[in-house]
Amino acid sequence: MAVGPWSDEENDAIVADYFAMLGAELSGRRYNKAARNRTLRDRIGRERASIEFKHQNISAVLQGLGEDWIRGYKPAFNFQAALVAAVARWVARNHAWF
Repeated sequence: MAVGPWSDEENDAIVADYFAMLGAELSGRRYNKAARNRTLRDRIGRERASIEFKHQNISAVLQGLGEDWIRGYKPAFNFQAALVAAVARWVARNHAWF
């Protein structure tokens, strides 16, 4: 399993996953957090708890921007600046989201 700071590729993958879940939640579609976490673990090689905490970090970034966030991932504000950049990259590629 990976250790240390998250790479841009890992951050981009988890941010895209987060927005997929948020989109489902906002539109009333069901999704399975545990299954999505397993998929990310297989894809990026991070531990379950690390992925959960990073989802909470993404909630904190979005809350700081005044945007919706997944209520099941309470914001955790101790996040790396690279995560803000990853959210900005996702938004730039998906500008219609907001």
